[in-house]
Formats: sequence, C-alpha cells, structure tokens
Amino acid sequence: MRAVLDSSVLVAAYISRAGACASVLEDVLNDHEWVISRFIVAELCRKLRGKFNYPADDIAAVRHSVIAAAGLVEPTEIAPGACRDADDLPVLGTAVAGRAEVLITVDKDLLELDTFRGIPILKPGGFWRRLESRPGAAPAQD
Repeated sequence: MRAVLDSSVLVAAYISRAGACASVLEDVLNDHEWVISRFIVAELCRKLRGKFNYPADDIAAVRHSVIAAAGLVEPTEIAPGACRDADDLPVLGTAVAGRAEVLITVDKDLLELDTFRGIPILKPGGFWRRLESRPGAAPAQD
C-alpha cells in the first residue's frame, strides 16, 4: 500500500519511539511504500527543533533517514479552500502526487476531510483497521 505519513505522525514516532505512530512508521517502512515530500520533511524538522529542541545533528540524521527511506515527490498544487488549514494543502498535494492509497495523520484539520480525491485520511488506529479488513490479512496481534 502506498502511504503518506504527515509530520504529526512522524513527530510522534520520533519523539516517543513507541506507541501507535511509531508502530505505523515501522510497519510502513517494512511492508508498504512510503511517499513523502520535502515540505513534510521540512515541517518534521521544524517541529522537532522548535517544539522539542532536538539537536541539529539529530535533526540532520532524521532528515537523511526519512529521505533515504521514502519515495520523494513534488506535491501537486491544491486549490485554496480544499481544507480548513492552508498549511495542510502541500500534505494533500503530496498524497495526490504520490498516488497514495492512504494518508495517515493525527491532524484534526486533515481528519475532518475523511477522504481527499478518493484517498482515505486515517488516524493510526484507522490504518490498522483498514489493514485488518483486507482479504487475506493476518489477525491483529495483542
């Protein structure tokens, strides 16, 4: 499955190194095709520095590992008004440009859309439920 993880999921994954967001990141890395844009990478790095005071060397390592692991796309331009927060337009554009099958986020402005151009917008838990409902899916592990 082609998946876009927005910066809210990535920040939570890198900060906690455990929990739903970290598990989703690990699963996408191991079993799916991860799509990202420089916009999402820059937003991730900005949040790690500004909100969590991550050291510059650690941020550079995160940037490098994310770009190396994901398929980089240039976001499709999305018309203003497509979502409540204009800052989220490049995230939607990343999902469109990357032909994503799912956009995973904890951002309320994105989640309120439910779908965008046929791409489901899900919380990490919704992503797991979607995977479990696929034909031939293994049962969830406790």
